[in-house]
Amino acid sequence: MRRGEVWTASRFGHDRKVVIVGHDAITRQRKAVLVVPISEVMPPGLVEPTVSDSEGTVLGVAQVPRVGEISKEGLKAHAGMLASTSVEKINMALRSTLDL
Repeated sequence: MRRGEVWTASRFGHDRKVVIVGHDAITRQRKAVLVVPISEVMPPGLVEPTVSDSEGTVLGVAQVPRVGEISKEGLKAHAGMLASTSVEKINMALRSTLDL
């Protein structure tokens, strides 16, 4: 599991896509991973950018203010990798959201 990877996560009986945003070394050491959910219906905003995978397919809107931790057991299937431009959009949104 690496930063920028997209996974299908199962929580409370629902599946949704999430992107890993935690540091790779920390992710390896923990039983949980820091993620941002991706919405297919929410409109983009200042800290909620539209993101695409490495093939250029739009995945949806990264809900950066909803950043949180999920158990690795809740990640069901690897769904791809974000494009480098989308990773940078999430980086900027995280810095804004967390005032870093």
